[in-house]
Amino acid sequence: MSLLSESSKQQLREALEKGIANDVKLIFFTTKDSPIVIPGRECVTCKDTGELLREISVLSEKIFLDVHDFYEDSDQAAELKIYRIPAVLIEGLARGKVRFFGIPAGLEFPAFLDDLFDVSRGATSLSEDSRESLGTLKKDVHIQVFTTPM
Repeated sequence: MSLLSESSKQQLREALEKGIANDVKLIFFTTKDSPIVIPGRECVTCKDTGELLREISVLSEKIFLDVHDFYEDSDQAAELKIYRIPAVLIEGLARGKVRFFGIPAGLEFPAFLDDLFDVSRGATSLSEDSRESLGTLKKDVHIQVFTTPM
């Protein structure tokens, strides 16, 4: 079953064509579907997140989806600083990566698309003042944004 309607897919295809400058890799960490529930390993939104990412990735030749099992590939997840699922690491040609935890749906979807576009360009739309302020930071900053489903 598709999560995106045909009209949404067409609009998204056009937005991706305009917004994606260079190849982008989506590294998705999830867990395998299983009829057995293992306490502590439940992932309510992993299946839908995977479906959404697959639907997005087929809409652009510049988006590549790489799927990993969080538990089987735990060393790689730790190396990429992935500590919960579902998780998507957006990686482009330039330095820097964006980690997105949870399903990028609803009000988070536009932010996810903006991240895709920024990573594909290797640049953001930050003002020069913001860039200068960020340039004065002496150590890494860990920023988290929490949202709740509506």
